[in-house]
Amino acid sequence: MRKAMLMSAALMAIAAPAVWAGPKVQVDAGTIEGVSAAGIDRYLGIPYAAPPVGELRWRAPQSPAPWSGTLEARQYGPDCVQMDMDSPPGPGFVNPESEDCLYLNVWAPENAANKKLPVMVWIYGGAFIMGASSYPSYDGTAFAKQDVIVVSMNYRVGRFGFFAHPELSVPGEATGNFGLMDQIAALKWVQANIAAFGGDASNVTIFGESAGASSVNFLMASPAAKGLFHKAIAQSGGTNAYVKPLDKAHADAVAWGEKVGAKSAEDLRKLPAATVLGAPVIAPETVIADGQIVAKSTPEAYLAGEIADIPYLVGANDYEESLIKWLPGAEKKLIESLGPKGEAVVKLYMADGTSREVAEKRVWGEYAMTLPARWRAEQSAKSAGKVWLYRFSYVPETLRATTLGAGHENEIEMVFDIRNSRTARHDWTAADLKMASSMNRYWANFAKTGNPNGDSLPQWPAYTVKSRTLMHFGKDGIAPVKDFAKARLDALEAATAK
Repeated sequence: MRKAMLMSAALMAIAAPAVWAGPKVQVDAGTIEGVSAAGIDRYLGIPYAAPPVGELRWRAPQSPAPWSGTLEARQYGPDCVQMDMDSPPGPGFVNPESEDCLYLNVWAPENAANKKLPVMVWIYGGAFIMGASSYPSYDGTAFAKQDVIVVSMNYRVGRFGFFAHPELSVPGEATGNFGLMDQIAALKWVQANIAAFGGDASNVTIFGESAGASSVNFLMASPAAKGLFHKAIAQSGGTNAYVKPLDKAHADAVAWGEKVGAKSAEDLRKLPAATVLGAPVIAPETVIADGQIVAKSTPEAYLAGEIADIPYLVGANDYEESLIKWLPGAEKKLIESLGPKGEAVVKLYMADGTSREVAEKRVWGEYAMTLPARWRAEQSAKSAGKVWLYRFSYVPETLRATTLGAGHENEIEMVFDIRNSRTARHDWTAADLKMASSMNRYWANFAKTGNPNGDSLPQWPAYTVKSRTLMHFGKDGIAPVKDFAKARLDALEAATAK
């Protein structure tokens, strides 16, 4: 089903004239007018770069053209062109797609213009082949109510966002990782403009989930992003252990261009969007080692000491194997690739009576997300970095009878404390609301101070090489756990070590 099930409900929910107070802000390209309701100002669909169309397709993002008068920033900009989705991100939610998609959104408390509030910049997931800032679960209202300004942006995905053809090279510009360049351009926009909304450009936290968390990790290692943010949160970001070498990216791009009859930059830029979309980039062969935006994989950057030394919050969910429905057979391929070591790990996972089928999938889920999160926490702790590790296993009460665990991305609605009828995928109970409020406050505290603790929340110990303690968000509440699943994760780490 086309991802075109995305935005009309959102517009209906926020577009009633009765709630438009028309807050105005001057940004570098002109004046914008947003929407004010319930003490929160929203500015949606702000252009942060020129439309990447025509001659600007497969170019580094360029500055947007200034406008005269007042730009109405009252609805999301189009989502970037992308592959189909299996299901919409919210009931009845529809938004158009376009190559002209480089827009961002801001949520801020009313009357914040003269303040210096912490800023959180959200980067969506979607395997670098889909996703959009218009999704209802990314609404920044709950953070803004805690005096935190939230910014979310669209960035190019699929072959529009990650494509390195030698004919497209422009002197003085990076090439290939256009999606990451878009993220960096949005962060530069934040540095230049966020003070007008009441934000502190010296206190910016980037946070993201899945490919968004991978983006966080890549940005932490990117020279081009240095100094643009000061804290980072990676939710289920995976290993990021593979980046495509530039020569292979060039060869793949040339081969594809020849297949569709496009050899020159002019030919490539004239291709219909449908032709470009028809050959999607498949993760993990997405991000390219171009030498400017991305020099190496993030594990290599950690080991080389080339990662940003900033407060870092990282974790994963307990049922990350939910991703296997899009990657059928991935668990068996992993175990077969490990040979006898893989078989030994599976047997360890079965030791508590777990069936082989469930154990194999759990091995894959923890290999894909849980182990990389622990590894990053460990590496950050070794370098004396301030790091907090979490595990999320909370399932909303009304879903427990039919849900095997907290799947990939299921923490997002709790982090954003999304609870209104426009976005709800389930009924919220008092326990659900308490968990959402707590997680939202932990994340907000981290953005404010670089430490998630405060507000009478259960104490979350920092992860250190001695304590190895994570915070578990589970159905029985929130509590620290020391050496979580150490035996099986150690065995899995040893079996998969290169």
